[in-house]
Amino acid sequence: MNMEPNNFTMEKGLALLHAGDKAVTDWRNTVIDLSRPVQPLEPLLIQTSTEIPMLHRRNISTIAASAKVGKTFLISAIAAATLHKDTFLDMYCPKENMKVLFVDTEQDSSDTQIVAQRVHTILHWPTNESNPSFTALNLREYATAERLSIIEAAIIDLVPDMVLIDGVVDLVDNFNDIVESRGIIMKLAKWSSFYNCHICVALHVNKGTNELRGHLGAFLKQKGELILLLTKVEGSTPYIEAKPIDSRHRPIDGFCFRINVEALPELYAPEPKAAKSPKLDKLFSEILPIPTSLNYSDLKKKVMEIGNVKVSMAEKRINQATKSGIIVRSEAGFYHLPVNEISDENLPF
Repeated sequence: MNMEPNNFTMEKGLALLHAGDKAVTDWRNTVIDLSRPVQPLEPLLIQTSTEIPMLHRRNISTIAASAKVGKTFLISAIAAATLHKDTFLDMYCPKENMKVLFVDTEQDSSDTQIVAQRVHTILHWPTNESNPSFTALNLREYATAERLSIIEAAIIDLVPDMVLIDGVVDLVDNFNDIVESRGIIMKLAKWSSFYNCHICVALHVNKGTNELRGHLGAFLKQKGELILLLTKVEGSTPYIEAKPIDSRHRPIDGFCFRINVEALPELYAPEPKAAKSPKLDKLFSEILPIPTSLNYSDLKKKVMEIGNVKVSMAEKRINQATKSGIIVRSEAGFYHLPVNEISDENLPF
């Protein structure tokens, strides 16, 4: 069922912003009056398989991951799903005639153009001309204050329903400054309310943990409606797991996607992991105490030594432990216990 289009106007937004500072001085402006119903949150993106609303107007959300895991691919998918006439990557938008603003603060302009072309390809739009429903900005070369001014000016002029910012850390000078971090998150929350849109941002997690980076991440967790954590899973078919780790509303189901031969994100259903063996678990916990990591050759020698087995059996046990998730192999080829088992107290830094 189609809903009414975004009724925000530039005049309305400017009036609200200009009145904002005065409004907070009068407590009466903050009263929830039961005789005047508040408009319920409008879902902009719904998970297709569960019919659970995931992103709403007047809200902010976060895509969290380590570097080079696939945040920009998921951002591309969210943009495409918002504009798609049907469904994409198990997400759909319940209304038509949407507008998406994509803001890239990290990559070169050529990379930003590739993201825009990716979205156009998914939507079967020509890739040699821009569709007015999707606008991509590259702010890599601008100072922090300039980026904020440009983004807000673009929101006022374009009136987007969905704003995607990759990445939010470049909107502050110090992501660990508590005052600056609180200020930018309050600004994003204010924009989402005043301009009646959803703002989704990307942020890295701390090394070795799933915690969002710095005070900036802490405030995003407080104010956001959804945090999706992305984890890259290596194997014969590498894929990315997206898991909701914090949700203000009913959480969506976790899902997986991979990058296909056309460099487009697509849903992926990984094979179920083999059941863990207590004996293998104990063996590799002894061989790879946190934060130890070994290459394949050294790990095989350790398995042969401690397990008192021959080469073929050592190789088999490494294979079984990897398939069952007891150990993981990094991109550099080193084996270690899963990151989510590493606590802050055990880290060497």
